[in-house]
Amino acid sequence: MCSRRINVDINALSGGAHRRNTRDFLYVSTLSIELDENADAQTNFDSMYGVMRDLLDTFYPEREITMTSSDPPYVTPTVKALLRCKNRLMRAGRTDEAGSIAARIRTIITRSSTRWLWTVNTRKSAKAAWAKVRDVTKGSAIRAGDHQIDGLTAQSLNNH
Repeated sequence: MCSRRINVDINALSGGAHRRNTRDFLYVSTLSIELDENADAQTNFDSMYGVMRDLLDTFYPEREITMTSSDPPYVTPTVKALLRCKNRLMRAGRTDEAGSIAARIRTIITRSSTRWLWTVNTRKSAKAAWAKVRDVTKGSAIRAGDHQIDGLTAQSLNNH
C-alpha cells in the first residue's frame, strides 16, 4: 500500500468561536504592519507579503493528510479532513454539527461520482456503463473473476 502526505488548509472547513477568535487575532496582528514610505512599491509589497505569509502560517497552519492507494478515488484530502472533523464532533456528542458536515461530505462524494460517470454513454455501451458503476461502488479492488494475466488463458493452461 503506497501512501503520500498532502498538506491541506482545513481550517477554512471548520467554523465556530475558535475560528472567529483566530480571525480577530489575525486582524489585530495585521494592524502592526509598517511600510516604508521612502521605498518603492515592489519593496513594500515584498515586505508586506512576507509578513502576511508568516501571519497566515502562524494562525492557519497547514495540516497533513495521508492519502493511500487503498483510498477510493472519491476520498480527497478535503473529504478525509471533513471525515476527521465529523468523527471528532460525534465523539464529543455534537451530533447536529456532525450531521451538517456529513451532508457536505455526501454532496462532495456525489458530485465526484457523478463527474466520474459523466463520460459513460449508456446508450452505446451498457457493459462499459456497468463496469464504470462497479468501479465507483467497489473501487479498484480486484474482484474474483477479474484476474487477467497477459497471454494466459484457461485453454493455454490446459494445453500446458
